[in-house]
Amino acid sequence: MSSLKEYGDLFLRLNLTELSVEEGDFKIQMKRENSCKTESVKVVEATPVQKESAPDVQSAQGAEESISGTAVNAPLLGIFYASVGEKKALKEGDKVSEGDVLCTIEAMKMMNEVKAPVSGVIRKVCVTDGALVEYKQTLFVIE
Repeated sequence: MSSLKEYGDLFLRLNLTELSVEEGDFKIQMKRENSCKTESVKVVEATPVQKESAPDVQSAQGAEESISGTAVNAPLLGIFYASVGEKKALKEGDKVSEGDVLCTIEAMKMMNEVKAPVSGVIRKVCVTDGALVEYKQTLFVIE
């Protein structure tokens, strides 16, 4: 990145609470006060519901539906985009092949493709289009 404005825009767009960058002589550190931490907590609390849980955790949750399959996790933090180019967003019941591009995640103005690790059927779409996803957050479950 070349300017302070770009770092500020990234900080706001990704709704970060803290950002620290060091490039040679250039150093910047941004922090946000408590007003945004509440929203951050909501995201963290929602994540376990979306993730595939271990069997003993599932039994403790009781009412939560058990979905088996291969979890496709976010390889990085960024903005989730369900549609890829002209291709429409995947939905539950869609068939995918190993290596198919499932979605893209935008991080630092770069689009990163997320590919299917296995062939199968989408059993669950865990994220909505345009949402901020955390590293290793479950995006899809393929069976």
